[in-house]
Amino acid sequence: MSLPRTSRDPSREPVQGSVATLDNAPVTAFHRRMVAVAMGGPFCDGYLLGIMGVALSLITPALDLDTMWTGLVAASVLVGVFLGGVVFGPITDRVGRHLMYVLNLVAFVIGSALQFFVTEAWQLVVLRLFIGIAIGADYPIASALTTELVPRRMRGPALSGLVLAWWVGYGVSFWAGWLLLGTGDDDWRWMLASGAVPAVLFLLLRAGVPESPRWLASRGRVEEAREVVRRHLGQEVSAEELLAEVRQDRRGGSGLGNLAEMFRRGYGIPALFCSLFWICQVAPAFAVRSFQPQMLESFGVTGTFGASALITTLAVAGTGLGLVVVNRIGRRPLLIGSFLCVNISLIALTVLPLHYAALVVGLFAAFQFFEAAGSGLQFVYPSELFPTDLRATGVGVATAMSRVGSASSTFLLPMATADLGVRGTLAIGVAITLIGLVVSVVLAPETKNLGLAEASSRA
Repeated sequence: MSLPRTSRDPSREPVQGSVATLDNAPVTAFHRRMVAVAMGGPFCDGYLLGIMGVALSLITPALDLDTMWTGLVAASVLVGVFLGGVVFGPITDRVGRHLMYVLNLVAFVIGSALQFFVTEAWQLVVLRLFIGIAIGADYPIASALTTELVPRRMRGPALSGLVLAWWVGYGVSFWAGWLLLGTGDDDWRWMLASGAVPAVLFLLLRAGVPESPRWLASRGRVEEAREVVRRHLGQEVSAEELLAEVRQDRRGGSGLGNLAEMFRRGYGIPALFCSLFWICQVAPAFAVRSFQPQMLESFGVTGTFGASALITTLAVAGTGLGLVVVNRIGRRPLLIGSFLCVNISLIALTVLPLHYAALVVGLFAAFQFFEAAGSGLQFVYPSELFPTDLRATGVGVATAMSRVGSASSTFLLPMATADLGVRGTLAIGVAITLIGLVVSVVLAPETKNLGLAEASSRA
């Protein structure tokens, strides 16, 4: 069974029901503030991941890390992201968005600050695992609340903007690390602890975010949901309108039962689609980003760190392009087109006799640019294809699966390079992105003109 590809345009139809009222509401300052606040989580995620890249070379001699412990420190956060996504996505669907939204950033603050006091490698591994869990939890929390609070016309750009915020945080972390470099023997401690600063700022802003009216209605708290809409959007909605998307009986428990519920109710194909295309995007991209200077050097490029900085800047621009066009050309063309361009870039790097550094850098930049352009759909598709009571679960599962891909590719890349060479390793990337292209052609739906209730229904 494939996902639906065709859509109608609700903007041309009479506004009926809660979904139409909330989906077609005019964009207000409240909506813009919610998006800005939501972007704080991915910004902190990117910062907390990026700052380790700057600090790790200083931590290794300071804590006398051997190869095994260095790998554990680097990989622990990715393991944490997997656990955070698969566990806290379902919990968020059960206990609510707002509570988890605040607790998540509290975890960022505590985990970042405690890194200043570590004295042994195992302590740092535990804290990075804790931070990774918080990062993995933030993906379904931020995307679900953003999806349920903003109108349809703003949904695609807003969710793509979460990925842009991640890239900005990742880039800022390198500048912050550079500024803190040379502050003394504890400079790496200040680098890691600096992640608490943006987390505190966004924590204060998140405290005023309301609970999702869609989630409140899904839990039977209809009058509270109506009051949220009335207070923040200045609209009146009926109970029937708010319950339009609710088709299932409310369930108790921790929320982990949502994992089985997702498949029982027929959302296995959306889960498979979101997990596969996300894996096929991040597995090659994460590995290349992690070892890009070394790969560029193998092609004869000098000044590899400067070239990597330029390529990273272009990746941010690619994310911005995706944000702009996601509502214009649609989700499906953007996903298929980005996979096609990424595949062409990797094929060129694999088979062409490249003798000019500028051409090599240009192809790596094209790979990163187009991968980043399509990466915003990592939040868009899971948020739109699952209903309110399963939305965070769906995003969490896709997040967890994607981190299996990124962690595996990063771990295996050095060994693959040693056995197959850089071009042989890039050929594996060609195969992975080709799988992503095929999956997108077969399963990617078009949801740009759909309300949430319609987007989350299957053919």
